[in-house]
Amino acid sequence: MNQNSRKSNCYPFVRLSALLLGAAFFRAWPGLAQVKIDTSRSPDYLVREVLLGDGVWAGNVRYTGAKSALGLFDDQSGILSFRRGILLSTGHVLASQGPNKATDTGYMHRTAGYPGLDSIAKGRTGDAAVLEFDFVPASENLSFHFVFASEEYPEYVGSKYNDAFAFFINGPGLDGPGLDNVNLATLPNSRVPVTVNSINDRKNRKYYLDNPAESIHDPVLYDVRKKKVVRNKRFNKASGLPKYNLQFDGFTTVLKASCRVVPSEVYHLRIAIADVGDFILDSGVYLVANSLRSEGGRPVAIRNPFDVPVAPPQELPAKRDPVSVAEAPLADGFHCTVEFAFDSSELTDEATANVKEAGAYLLQRPGWRAEVIGHTDSVGTDAYNAALSRLRSRTVAHCLTQLGVDPGRLKTEHRGEKEPVTSNQTEPGRARNRRVDIIFRPG
Repeated sequence: MNQNSRKSNCYPFVRLSALLLGAAFFRAWPGLAQVKIDTSRSPDYLVREVLLGDGVWAGNVRYTGAKSALGLFDDQSGILSFRRGILLSTGHVLASQGPNKATDTGYMHRTAGYPGLDSIAKGRTGDAAVLEFDFVPASENLSFHFVFASEEYPEYVGSKYNDAFAFFINGPGLDGPGLDNVNLATLPNSRVPVTVNSINDRKNRKYYLDNPAESIHDPVLYDVRKKKVVRNKRFNKASGLPKYNLQFDGFTTVLKASCRVVPSEVYHLRIAIADVGDFILDSGVYLVANSLRSEGGRPVAIRNPFDVPVAPPQELPAKRDPVSVAEAPLADGFHCTVEFAFDSSELTDEATANVKEAGAYLLQRPGWRAEVIGHTDSVGTDAYNAALSRLRSRTVAHCLTQLGVDPGRLKTEHRGEKEPVTSNQTEPGRARNRRVDIIFRPG
């Protein structure tokens, strides 16, 4: 069978209006609670502020894949037995919004696959979304919870379209060498990977939940058993709503990923999902909020090892004229600006150099103090920008204290998008507004 003949309409999500595609949330179906999908959050925010639970510190967060394949999931009704978490998809995360009115929802990015999943799925992968980061556990038992969902259910169970995902962990005390040495996304008490073909309505069905589509809008459907187009007997007829307010045709129960780790050691976790066999139908993995935690009988006290790394004071650049540091004179002092990348609170190399220079300036003037004020551009909500500007000011203040500046000489503030230095209508303007102002004041 040619891959383009799979199901009646292979790309219904592509036909949605640009207005829906540009929205942060989809409208919920009447009678079902609203499921919110937010694509504006950064990968760093999603890991540190959403996924992490007790006893785990994380840093060096990276994401590879389409931006629209990663988002924040929020559901008041607890469709999946939890309210909040991270969603990674092989398509567009907004397409996961239910109820399920089609059996063939898909969004094709036509991006690269992930080689580490090819052997698990026993096929060639594409449209991969990969979220990875370093972490340090405080105790010996690591675990987190997840749900796998797919539009491949139930028609393509047992086929080559075996969409798959994995949680690859690397670090001391694990079996085998190599980066992708252990996959934690397995069946309970087993090493069998979780895929469309390993959990479904026929195999390991106690871990599977069916979410059949109620298609009344298409006059014809593709009958996968007869392998031909047939008349839709429900066309334009009222029908009961699906039980679950999700688009995916089926999904697993909440499953647990776990392993033994060595407290205080650094590990790397790589969460990857991809289409298999083609790019057409979507699959997704939901990571339960605050579920990545370490527990056990051997907890150790750890200071967050992912605080902003800075060079020791003796490595600071040589003393420079204060005018070169102060970009603009003030009535009672001077100031300099530290700029940030879009939606980030991490210091770039250039920003780190500027903060070091600011630290040297303060250390050479024991009687002076500094105000550290965070700002953002206008992209995003007021609340989100306020939180982001706060993170930026804290990052800079922490870097200054690591350089030897007494915290008592620093005052941190955050003002979100309220005080732009130039227009937010252009990208160069927004780039200038993504900043922290360090204002030096004598006395």
